[in-house]
Amino acid sequence: MDSPKLAELKKELNFHDAHQLKDLCLRIAKYKTENKELLHYLLFYQDKKDDYIVLIKDLIKDEFDDLHPSIYYVSKQLRKLIRIMNKHIRYMADKPAEVEVLLSFSSEFIKHSIVKSNFKALDSILFRQLKRINKIIPKLQEDLSFDYQQQFDEVISDLKKKKPAFSMREIE
Repeated sequence: MDSPKLAELKKELNFHDAHQLKDLCLRIAKYKTENKELLHYLLFYQDKKDDYIVLIKDLIKDEFDDLHPSIYYVSKQLRKLIRIMNKHIRYMADKPAEVEVLLSFSSEFIKHSIVKSNFKALDSILFRQLKRINKIIPKLQEDLSFDYQQQFDEVISDLKKKKPAFSMREIE
């Protein structure tokens, strides 16, 4: 069975009343946790993105506080954290919010002692996020771009202090 087109579903939803739409939303939310989380975001945080970003930043800080002593498990934990961050970023669908969350992740990573390890997997996790930030910043409005570029430059200077072998070529 083929999946219907979004436009087709949109047309069909126009024929349903509010009570039926509510039932449909609840039924969809019942089957997948991600759908439930998205519905929660849309209902409670869509107008309060700043509060939602603070929640995500707190989640990031908590995860960095609870990192496993083994570098191997740290890389697994960080990949899981990035999957969770990406999910929340998708919910917000806002580039400035994405940059803010990624900057928070990167700065927490650099503050932690794991930044000094020579484990390639950890380096690549950080460099991928920095590369992502570096691609998004020029696409933002001029004033936002300037502000986030300054924060990004601070993160890069902190990284250079902790990891002298770092070069910008690694994230370009």
